[in-house]
Amino acid sequence: MKKLFFLIVVFAFTFTTSFAQDSAYQKAMKKEIAKVISTDSLGSLQQSANAFARIAAINPKEWQPLYYGALAFTFQGFSPALNLDKKDEVLAKADELLKSAEAVSPGNSEIVALQGFVLMAKLSADAANRGQSLSGTIMATYGKALAIDGKNPRALAMLAQMELGMAQFFGNGPEKACGLAKQSQAIFDAQDEAVLIANMQPTWGKPMARSVNSKCK
Repeated sequence: MKKLFFLIVVFAFTFTTSFAQDSAYQKAMKKEIAKVISTDSLGSLQQSANAFARIAAINPKEWQPLYYGALAFTFQGFSPALNLDKKDEVLAKADELLKSAEAVSPGNSEIVALQGFVLMAKLSADAANRGQSLSGTIMATYGKALAIDGKNPRALAMLAQMELGMAQFFGNGPEKACGLAKQSQAIFDAQDEAVLIANMQPTWGKPMARSVNSKCK
């Protein structure tokens, strides 16, 4: 009887401890995710990237800390305050984190879409010299993300942005870009953002869909 009681106590303690660890992980993640998607401060983005690195080290089987760390570096890569060398440096860090994330969660549409966003940042950093070499790769990367999940609103929005840029460059109509942007906007609007946030799933990207849609009227 005493042995049974001891086992029950040990089980209860283990369960409680695991739950507390999970709660601590989620609390830390949600705090940093909220910061990353709401700031354009290089200092804050770097602080969050550092925080996600610490969280990832403690939780090596989770892909989200690696993903959001990469997102923090990618947002830095779009900053006009950084020179080209510094942009390439932070984007290389984003690439490495996404490789690690993909190893943890292969075939993840969100990870692939963010890889495309990193490539967009690289193109944006030096469009005159990188546009021709990177444009096709970027669009193929978004195509890969959509092949995994055809309703990924970020992949649709960013592909719409690329299609719009290509249409403007070649003097074509925006119909294809507009169709993609409308799909993206509809998916964003139908999502329960509170549920996504609770599950630490990506919610960013809606402004890009709106931006393309604003050019379709």
